Amino acid sequence: MPSSRRSPFNLLVIVVFIMFFAGSAYAQIVAFGASNVSGWNVAASEVFSAQLQSMLRAKGYSVTVLNAGTYGNTTTDMRNRVDSDVPAGTAIVILDTSGGFYNNLSHAISHEQGIEDMDAISSKLNARGIKIITESTADLPAEYRQLDGRHLNSEGHKFVAEQLLPEIMEALGPPKVSEDVRNACRADAKRLCSTELGDDEKRHACMHEHRFELSRDCLKAIVKNKRGE
Repeated sequence: MPSSRRSPFNLLVIVVFIMFFAGSAYAQIVAFGASNVSGWNVAASEVFSAQLQSMLRAKGYSVTVLNAGTYGNTTTDMRNRVDSDVPAGTAIVILDTSGGFYNNLSHAISHEQGIEDMDAISSKLNARGIKIITESTADLPAEYRQLDGRHLNSEGHKFVAEQLLPEIMEALGPPKVSEDVRNACRADAKRLCSTELGDDEKRHACMHEHRFELSRDCLKAIVKNKRGE
């Protein structure tokens, strides 16, 4: 009967997968808004924040994109929770500028109040040194919406993620990989991804795909890099 105990090397692979490929312990990016941010009636993996996170990781970024969308939120609701729902360590907030205003209509909240709320949200985030990237789903065509004509379907969420990706990458800057990691993983890159060596994005995606085949030296260097050693 095979042993149920994991070898130290297998445990190291799991640790590296969590630390290096699954992002940091805090959310560097937060998607903040109402139901089209929360992902009403679509799978969690299909929401634009989750799809954006996958796209970023495939391009070499070790980041987490937190979904801080709440169904039915007005701009005032968003204003009241922005401090508590955008955690310390956040670098970028993707701020939805359409859902809150839409919900204001059914709560007798004036457009002027909505603008005041959004200005207050921006001021709070700016005071914390957080970069704001705005998005709106108001003008997306029917093909990207569910039958209610309001909420995004999975293709709509994918479209939003694709539109946000270049701006997010520009804000983050190039993925950071230490020289120690490059040296320790060079042989693995040649062995596993020889056809992708000339393209950083494709090479990282290939290494991610073969993450459980990486050498001990490469894995150890990655762990040290994540720990800042």
